Amino acid sequence: MRKLPIEEYHRQLGKEFIEIADCSVVAFYSSITQEFDKAQSQPVLVDRSFAGVVRMSGKDAGGLLHRLTTNEMRNLQPGQGVVNIFTNAKGRIVDVVEMLRRKDDYLLITSPGRAITLVQWIEKYTFIEDVRGEDDTSTYALFSIFGKIPSGFAGWSLGDVQPHHFLETRLDGVDVLLQRTGGIAPDGYNILVDSKSAMPVWNFLCAHAEPIGFSTYDTLRIHAGIPAAGSEITEEQNPHEINLLPYINFEKGCYIGQEVVARLDTYDKVQQQLVGLEFDDQRVPSLKTTLWAGEEEAGKTTSAVFSPSRKKAIALALVRKKFATNSHRLMARNDDVSLSCAVVALPIV
Repeated sequence: MRKLPIEEYHRQLGKEFIEIADCSVVAFYSSITQEFDKAQSQPVLVDRSFAGVVRMSGKDAGGLLHRLTTNEMRNLQPGQGVVNIFTNAKGRIVDVVEMLRRKDDYLLITSPGRAITLVQWIEKYTFIEDVRGEDDTSTYALFSIFGKIPSGFAGWSLGDVQPHHFLETRLDGVDVLLQRTGGIAPDGYNILVDSKSAMPVWNFLCAHAEPIGFSTYDTLRIHAGIPAAGSEITEEQNPHEINLLPYINFEKGCYIGQEVVARLDTYDKVQQQLVGLEFDDQRVPSLKTTLWAGEEEAGKTTSAVFSPSRKKAIALALVRKKFATNSHRLMARNDDVSLSCAVVALPIV
């Protein structure tokens, strides 16, 4: 188990933990319902140090990363970032990352537990290039602020920082990287800080935002329709299926999996789509529960929770395209349990 930078602090507080990608993370601070409600009206704070961080350096790093990913990133300037997708030769997803260009290197914020896998994937395609990839996950703590963030929050002066771009600045006397998020994370900000300085930064942020646990964060993620590694983001899925088209540049040249990704778009060959589901009652289906339209198999659930706002179970699911229209009725069946649900638009508001 990898110990997170402020884990001991939370253990001393007696918090309940759950395991995410070989890390123990706080499940919740008060209750999921209370924390969910707070996120609707004020800033909230979550420790996302379970995510991976890869540092790429060397004079050829930018060129190699461009050849391995779906989005245009050759013109990134220091302080800019982009969401990028690594795909394999079959056009399936290796990982989805936030790629940040610094002066002398790139930082890639990866899915939980995927940093070393991504380093090895990049090494597989590194031949004579001057490129070095390092799993720097343990070097950093990653905190995220989102929810209702007022203007001038915490005294920050962010100007016109665009989504995925960042500033290298100081919080309470500590050097941090402050990045605007959105798209593959709730709209807000990531704060990357040296793991040795994590505690004072956490305390500073707690003075301005309400901390929430991973269980609440995951509930908000599902409401937002954001895919997550191990649930929607797997090597069984392609970017089209899980609504990642904004992070594919169809004008760029070849990259690993490009022909397959382009063909799926050109010939409309995508067979299934990520959708939201609302169930008729509070019972939450187990993951990978099969969905049926009458006697015809329609898809499977990928993430599911009880919604504090809807007072019912909701889910994300990969559903065959002909059943992916809003209000289409489906039945989730698992062993002796049958749960009726309807397809709903994402995000689930």
